[in-house]
Amino acid sequence: MNNRSRMNGKRALSALLTVLLAGLGIAQVASAQVTTHESIWDTWTTESYTMAPRESFQLSMDYTDIISRRWLLVVDGADAKCDLSVLRVNGEELLYYKNDENHHEVSIPWGQGEKIILVLTNRDYKGAFTVSVLGPPKDQNHASYSYSVNRALEAYASGQRLEALDLCGVALRNNPEDGVAKVLLAGFHLESNDYAEAELMLDEALENDLPEDMKTLAEVLSKELEARQAPLPRSVRRGLSQAEEDLGKNHPEDALETCDMVLATEKKLSASSRAQFHVLRGRALEALGRNFEAVDAYTQALNNDRSKAAQALSYYHMGALFLKMDNMTQAEGAYTIALDFGLPTGLEIQAREDLKMISERLDSDRGIK
Repeated sequence: MNNRSRMNGKRALSALLTVLLAGLGIAQVASAQVTTHESIWDTWTTESYTMAPRESFQLSMDYTDIISRRWLLVVDGADAKCDLSVLRVNGEELLYYKNDENHHEVSIPWGQGEKIILVLTNRDYKGAFTVSVLGPPKDQNHASYSYSVNRALEAYASGQRLEALDLCGVALRNNPEDGVAKVLLAGFHLESNDYAEAELMLDEALENDLPEDMKTLAEVLSKELEARQAPLPRSVRRGLSQAEEDLGKNHPEDALETCDMVLATEKKLSASSRAQFHVLRGRALEALGRNFEAVDAYTQALNNDRSKAAQALSYYHMGALFLKMDNMTQAEGAYTIALDFGLPTGLEIQAREDLKMISERLDSDRGIK
């Protein structure tokens, strides 16, 4: 990849991270703020209610009233105590239920189409209660999307990348037309070098009516994807073909020499190409009986290309090598991951046959009939 392409990549991933990490309603302090156990928020609205003993009332709030990714509900009675329950209507999820407290704080996960119902019940004496909605400062209240997309943003910000990926999938299952979820998924797939999935998500996303910020991000990611999918340099293509040919002719030492030369001399080798050479290098080392070095080569391949297709291939070769080394437990694990990630048909059949034999062997060793 040339310098310009690398700069495009940095800008694309930077843009992705900007959107993903854009404040979750936990922002810098401004005026009229309240400190809670969770963060510092602005008070958006406050209503006061005077209630007779054992009086109860119900209040509903929906997304059109509070446009944010997350907000805080605070009920305060000073010396008076009350019971409070908060129900998230979508999914009928009870977010909060506590009795006989003079102060309640509830963090409300939020998104487009959301609605809550709260029920407040006074206790034994007449009391006055304030019901407040707290959120980020208005000038720092970042764009809010569907409920699951907002949870994905929070998960990513806290370092839970796989959880964020799963939540984007949930968003699509809930609404197959969720273009924002598709853009974020495209970013995740691009980050993992899974170009086919990234392209699919981007194509579908751009067919939707996207918010302006997400449309811009999708266009940036599309340009980055195009740059990454540019044809390989001739020297790299020649090296891959030569190594494959040498292995096919049972000349592993020549294949190893080719791989080592390309890895050492091609300074701008892409991560996916580097992974391909490490796989070929592992196969050559394996043919030469240098098994532990082969395991290291396959591990290097895994570290370079995180796309599912590439990872599946590396795990497949690793599983076959562990089987050859009579390490059944490691072989079982590697083959299982390879099948989960998705192998080409021929390799999938071989992996399933080997895995069946491995399972029978392990069951026998464990005394399981």
